Amino acid sequence: MLDIIIRNGKVVDGGGKNPPLGADIGVRNGVILEIGDLAQEVANVEIDAGGRLVTPGFIDINNHSDTHWTLFKYPDQESMVMQGVTTIIGGNCGSSLAPILGEGSIKSLRKWVDLREVQIDWDRMSEFLDFMEDNRPLRINFGTLVGHATLRRGLIGDEIRPLDEGEIKILAHQLGEAIREGAWGLSSGLAYTHNRVASEAELIELANVVKYHQGIFSVHPRGEREDLIPAIREVIELSRKTNVNLEISHLKAVGKKAWHLFARALEMIREAADHGANINYDVYPYISSGPVLYTLLPTWATESGRENLLKMLRDGAVRRKIIKEIRSNSLNYSQIIIASSPLSQLLVSKSIEEIAQTRETTPEEVIVDLVLASGDQCNVIMKLLAENNVLAALIEREALVASDGVGYGKEEEYSGGLVHPRCFGAFPRFLAHYVKQKKVLGLSRAINKMTGLPAKKVGLPKRGRLKVGYHADIVVLNWDKIADTATIATPYRYPQGIDYVIVNGEVTVAKGRLMKGVRSGKILRKK
Repeated sequence: MLDIIIRNGKVVDGGGKNPPLGADIGVRNGVILEIGDLAQEVANVEIDAGGRLVTPGFIDINNHSDTHWTLFKYPDQESMVMQGVTTIIGGNCGSSLAPILGEGSIKSLRKWVDLREVQIDWDRMSEFLDFMEDNRPLRINFGTLVGHATLRRGLIGDEIRPLDEGEIKILAHQLGEAIREGAWGLSSGLAYTHNRVASEAELIELANVVKYHQGIFSVHPRGEREDLIPAIREVIELSRKTNVNLEISHLKAVGKKAWHLFARALEMIREAADHGANINYDVYPYISSGPVLYTLLPTWATESGRENLLKMLRDGAVRRKIIKEIRSNSLNYSQIIIASSPLSQLLVSKSIEEIAQTRETTPEEVIVDLVLASGDQCNVIMKLLAENNVLAALIEREALVASDGVGYGKEEEYSGGLVHPRCFGAFPRFLAHYVKQKKVLGLSRAINKMTGLPAKKVGLPKRGRLKVGYHADIVVLNWDKIADTATIATPYRYPQGIDYVIVNGEVTVAKGRLMKGVRSGKILRKK
């Protein structure tokens, strides 16, 4: 007898080539045992797919549930699993929850979470993964990268400077240890202050460690505005010199002045891949992004750290220079919405333009004042991307789909803050808006970008495909009803059309509803 049979489905295997195949799927002991005609078989749980699509569980290669601390606050990760996500990869954009080399490692989380909520009971990567395995059962699978800033700040604290040769060796050693203990690779947020000063020598040394261990190196590029092309060139050059397995995080061109550069960036990545570079990028299917407010300031103002930034903002002459440079970016302030602020919940959901009008001042003054008053803990949602660029990025061979989001419980709605709608709807939105409505991709290729391709990129064994012997992470979805319902104004809304989700052979979503008490997710360690 089987544990689960999914009957009468149209199986999309996740490989990207085969069309949907009418077949049944049999599961036993968390593994896919049979695919084919199972009319003569019986199971403890039988699901009649009724012609609906049956796909591998979606893999979110760029997720931030760890550094936003919601792995602990919301271990069911409802907003992810209700999208069909069965595996998330954390430790992105340069910050991870391990290894902890010193107080500075923890401070790298400060821009995303109130550190008063954070309790760290581990130092090494192995201790963190053991802690998660023993004490924090999850509804979905979780693996992590090592954060570059987590290592760097653990080693030199709040200093912002290039590392000397000895310090680079220490970082490389710590990275190697963490990967041997189960991390899947390294992430670097080169746009953020503490990674921005990293030298080419430092990046190459770390990339070589990742390459040696056959891991993945995820890079948040140094620039996404008018500096997009040199930032992409830097990443490609790093790939070329080390041949590391490289992933560009949330590829995008931010602001109208940079939109025209995006086609050239895609062309550069395509050419690099054609010449043998092991390079991909992930995209979230929205024209809005969700940065920390201070990233709207000039780079030179933020490159010397938080305390120096706040000091400069109090200096009249420097403040005026910063305001002038912000104004030169020609931002649409009506499209920059406060998502969270430690100052007052009354600011949440208001645009920078609205706040400026209320205060009878300029939007640039508002931005500077909010950064000064809240430090680096004010987050915004901004419509700064071009729809045609998002569409062009999704079509490319090198593209993966990810949320760049965070897993929440629906009760987060009562916290007083906003979250980006991608946290509740990224994967259904990709399918509904871009694949079903705009028809930018065929179904098999589209599913591959969320399943088989990210599994291969990270190196996850026996996940991301519907094949005999693979782990039973499975989604049953209704193609006629698939739709995202989360918006910027009302982000806490589950999607439609995700009928069943199975994680490691256990049904965790049935008939579009969460099954109570099911936490069958596993902590995924690189071997």
